[in-house]
Amino acid sequence: MFSLIPAKLIVAAIATVLPLGLYQQSDNAQYALGGKTPAYAIQYYSWGEPFQAADAMAARAKGTEVFAELHTCGWPCSPSNVPVQDVIAGDYDGYLRSFAEQVRAFGHPVLLTVDSEMNGNWNPWGSQAITRARWKALWDHVTAVIAPVAVNATWVWAPNVQAGASAVAPYWPGSHHHVGAVGLDGYFWTPSSTWANTFAASVTAVRAVAGRRPFIVSETGVNSADPDAAAQIKDLVAGARSAGARVLFYFDRYQWQLTAPQARLLVAALSRPAR
Repeated sequence: MFSLIPAKLIVAAIATVLPLGLYQQSDNAQYALGGKTPAYAIQYYSWGEPFQAADAMAARAKGTEVFAELHTCGWPCSPSNVPVQDVIAGDYDGYLRSFAEQVRAFGHPVLLTVDSEMNGNWNPWGSQAITRARWKALWDHVTAVIAPVAVNATWVWAPNVQAGASAVAPYWPGSHHHVGAVGLDGYFWTPSSTWANTFAASVTAVRAVAGRRPFIVSETGVNSADPDAAAQIKDLVAGARSAGARVLFYFDRYQWQLTAPQARLLVAALSRPAR
């Protein structure tokens, strides 16, 4: 096992609160929601971008750890940016080794993933563009290069929920492929969205292949304009608790950006002791 599971993920298994993870457009040192500094913050990385150690260190100074998400595309993202087959062939190993060394030099626990939501059809590495076998080969190659160097990183396998995407199980890389934690990305798109019809079946599918590995809600949001947004926020948190999630990552942008009262409600629901 090359990765080190951050202590927060272990402690969260028995904690009375559900830690908040967060993405906002501002840099991680400025992240806050409902008056609360998050336990974790997402950094999205375009291919070729170096690890943002200064940003990560500033976040850590406020008690926030980093979830770094590598994407095989630049910005704006298009299929022609970074051909997956070239990554698998080793053409970008220099970049991967450099990124790994930067993560190791940071010296603190980092959550790390590559090309998440692979079972959806909206990314250049998605189900409409490459085969499952090719995505798994990508995962195997990237983790094989980075993991032995960045020993402070925990790899998170993070498919999308099966609602609106294909099954998660065929994308499972296997128990020996550097998976330290598993996640699910999923959003409440409509007023009728619930944990039960968005996440529940996918949690069961993930558990079936990943066993007892720590589970996280790796990206989520409630449409802030929904008339029942407050009830949906409560349902989202209750569902994550029921699934044993160690952290809930909220995407606080676009239609998911919470109003001030909604943000306070989310923080209160996460902070409330489990029953």
